[in-house]
Amino acid sequence: MVILKNFLPKLYSILLIVFTLSTMGCYSRPKKSGILDFMNISNFVSYLTGTSFPLNVQVNGLTNSGVLVVELGSTGEQLTFSAAGTDSFTGYYDPNIIYTLSIITQPATLPTQTCIISNPNLNLTFASTTFVVNCAENWYKANVTVTGIDSTNTTDLQIYNNGTDLKTRTSNGTVSFDVGDGLAYDITIGTVPTVPSTHTCQVVTSPANGTISGADVNLEISCLSLMKTSVPAAGAFFPSTKAMVFTFSGPVTGCVLDATGGGPPYSAGTASGSPGITYVGNTARVAPTTLPWSFGALTFPLDVVFILTGCKDSVALANAGATISLNVRMMDGDVYFISDTSGNDSNSCLDPSVSCKTIQTGVSQCSSSSICTVFVEGGDYFISGSASPITLNSSGGVRLLGSFDPTFSTQSLDLTPSRIVDNRTVAQCPGTALGANTCSPITITASLMAGDSTKAHVIQGFSIFADETKAYSYGIRFLNGDANSFAYVFGNYISGGEGGLGIENPSGTRGGIYLLSSRSNNQIDTNVIKGGFGAANSSAVYSNDSNVYLLRNRISGDKAVNDSHSVILSNWTDSLVAIINNTMNFRQYTDASVTSQATYGIRNEENVALIKHYIAGNTIYSGGATSGSNYGIFITGVATNAQMTNNLVVGQGTNAVCTSFSTTPSSNSVFRGNSLDCPLGKTVTAGATNFSTFCSGNGTFNVTGLCLVANAFMNDVLTATRSNQNFITTPSFNGYPIAQPWLSLSTATGGPCAVAFGGVETSSYLNSFDPNYKLDAVIGAPVTRTTSSGGTTPSGSDGYSIGAFELDDPGCF
Repeated sequence: MVILKNFLPKLYSILLIVFTLSTMGCYSRPKKSGILDFMNISNFVSYLTGTSFPLNVQVNGLTNSGVLVVELGSTGEQLTFSAAGTDSFTGYYDPNIIYTLSIITQPATLPTQTCIISNPNLNLTFASTTFVVNCAENWYKANVTVTGIDSTNTTDLQIYNNGTDLKTRTSNGTVSFDVGDGLAYDITIGTVPTVPSTHTCQVVTSPANGTISGADVNLEISCLSLMKTSVPAAGAFFPSTKAMVFTFSGPVTGCVLDATGGGPPYSAGTASGSPGITYVGNTARVAPTTLPWSFGALTFPLDVVFILTGCKDSVALANAGATISLNVRMMDGDVYFISDTSGNDSNSCLDPSVSCKTIQTGVSQCSSSSICTVFVEGGDYFISGSASPITLNSSGGVRLLGSFDPTFSTQSLDLTPSRIVDNRTVAQCPGTALGANTCSPITITASLMAGDSTKAHVIQGFSIFADETKAYSYGIRFLNGDANSFAYVFGNYISGGEGGLGIENPSGTRGGIYLLSSRSNNQIDTNVIKGGFGAANSSAVYSNDSNVYLLRNRISGDKAVNDSHSVILSNWTDSLVAIINNTMNFRQYTDASVTSQATYGIRNEENVALIKHYIAGNTIYSGGATSGSNYGIFITGVATNAQMTNNLVVGQGTNAVCTSFSTTPSSNSVFRGNSLDCPLGKTVTAGATNFSTFCSGNGTFNVTGLCLVANAFMNDVLTATRSNQNFITTPSFNGYPIAQPWLSLSTATGGPCAVAFGGVETSSYLNSFDPNYKLDAVIGAPVTRTTSSGGTTPSGSDGYSIGAFELDDPGCF
C-alpha cells in the first residue's frame, strides 16, 4: 500500500529532477567542479524508484584510538575510522554487482589491533548493503567440521559466521572463521549440496553462537541425508521380489522400521517373514527374511508404506531427525521400465534410471514362469528395424502398462500417451493373408497358466496402430492358447489404421483386434477399437474359433471397399462368446462419409451352435451401406443358441435390418428386452420371413397384425415368452466431443421410456457374465444397473435400461 506521507518526499524529489533536466538546455555547465559534475542523476533516480542502494562499512571492536582506513575498489573512495561505528560511501550503487573493499591502513595502537574484513567481496542487494570489519588484539578460530556430504557431490554448502563471513565446502571437512577475542560468532547454513540429491544440513552443536573468550571453539554440521530409494518417486511401482534399498549420503545405522497395523497403506513392517534392516556402505536394505514380500491374505497390487526412524551416524540423525516415509505401489513379481527418450537396450530395465528403450527388450527380461510387470513411459514406439514386435507368451503372465510420466508415478493417456506403431517392411512382415501371416505389433499367446488368473497377460494404457500399408494387419493378435490361461486388454485405443494420408492399402482386412484359434479366456474391456480405414474389409474385432469377452468397449468399423464390421465372428468349433455393454459403429454415426457396401454391428458366421453365446446391453448403430444392408445383428449358419437381451439397435435407411438370422434361433435362444429402431427397413428377419409387426399385447413380432402365437418370432407353439418384451421405439442420444467420436451413442433423457426402463432381468440368461452386464459402459466409473418402476415402465418389463448405459430418466417415473 502507498502511504501518502511516505510517498510525497519521493514525489517531490522526482519532480525536482524532472524540472532540473527540463531546464538543462538553459544552463551553462561550470568549468570546474559543480553540483551537476558529480551528481549521478541515474543513480539518484534509481534510488528514488527503489532500484539502487547505499554502500556502508560497519567496524566492530576498534579501540585504543587507532586509525583504520578502508577503500572501495570501484571508485577509490576511502573511509577513515578511529573507533567502532558505521559510515557510508558517497552516492548510491547499482545492485547485483560485486563491490570490493580493502584495508589501506591497519590501526596503529598499543596494544596492537588487527582488523579483518568479513565480507570483502559484497554482492549488493536490498538485504546486503554493508561491509563488516572486525578488529581485535587477539584472534581465534571458530572451527566448523562438516560430515555427511555425499562423495559424488559437486555443489556448495554455504556456511556463514554472523551472516556475512562466508565459507563453502563441497565435501566433508573443516572450515575455520577468524573471530577476535571478545567478539561474537554465530554459525548458520546458506545453500546446501544438491548432488546427487538435495541434502538436509543442520548445525549439530548447540548453541551455534557465542562469544570468543581466549580460545578456539569447535562446532559440527551434519548433512547426513537420504539421497535415493529403490523407486524414483513416492507412489511409484515396486516389485514384491526386491528389497527396498534406502541410500544415504553417508553410512547409517540404527534405523527402525515401523510395523503399525491397519491400512491401506499397509506398513512394510507388518509383512510376513519378519522384515528387517541390514546395512552395507551408505545403504539400509529393508526386506523380509525370505523374498518375495507377502502380506498374508492381501493380494497385490498393494499400497505399501515404508516408515523409518532413528537412522543416524556417529554425529547426528539423518534428515535432521525427520521421519522417512515412502509410499509405493507394490506389484506381484518382477518390475521393469521402458523409456523411449532415456532408455537403452543395454540397460537392465530394473529401475527408471536404467530403463530400456524398446518394449520387447523389457518383456524379454520377464521370467518364463513368474508374474512380471513392464511399465512404459509415454512416447512413440515404432516396430521397425531392430525394434522387434511385442510377444507375450510366458506362462507367468506379463502385465504391459503404458502412458506413464518419467517418474512412473502418474499414468495418463491424454498427457503422456504411449503409442505403439507397426512400421515394418514387407520383408519383415508381408501381411498377405488373414492368419498367422497377419501383421501385428503385439501378439498374445496365453497358455500353461494352470487356471491361475493372477498370471494373466495384460495390455493397458496404450494407443496401438496397425500398419495400414499392409493388406492384412491388426493392432493386437491373440494366437492359440489354452482354456486354463488368461489375457486382459483394457483401457487402450486400438486402431487398424487412421487413414487420411493416402497410403492405406485398398485390399485385405484390417482392424484393431484379431483372435485366431485362441482358447484362452480373453477379456477385452473398456477400449476404443476401430477397424482399418480404406481396406477391402474394415473389421474392428475379428474372432476366428476363439473365446472372446467384449465388455464396455467403443467399437467401430471404418470406411471400407466391401464390408465394415464392428465385430465379426467365425466359429467352426464351440467357443465362449460374450458381447456385453458395448457401443458399435461410432464412425458411421458421427461421419456420413464413412461408407461401405454393407455395414454390420455384429456379424456371426456360426457354423456350429455355440453353447455359451451372450449378446446383451449393447448399443448398435448401422449406417453407410451403399449397395448392401445396414445390419445391426447378423447371424448366419446353424440355429443359434444366443442369449440376446436388452440391446438397442438403430439402423438407417430402407436397407436397414435391425436383426437378421439365416436360420430361426434354436429353442435354447432368447430374444427379449431389445429396442429395434429400423423404421424404413426391417425389424427382424429369420430365413425368408420378415417379422415386421409389433403386437403390444404380448410383445412379439408377427407376420401379420393377428399376433397369433403360432406366427410369432421364435415361437415354441405354446408361448412366445422367449421373444417378448421387445420394442420398436426411436431413442435419443446425447451430444459428444468432436475430437472423441467414440463417446457418441450415449442415450439421453427425454427419449422413449421403453428404452429407459423396458429391459428384462438377465441373471438367468447371462449366468456368470451377469455381473459384467450389471455395470454399464461409462468409462472409468461404470454405473450399476438398477431396476426402476413407475407408471411409464412397460408392463412385463423389469425396469433395466436398454442399451449400453444405465438411464434413470426422471421423466418416466
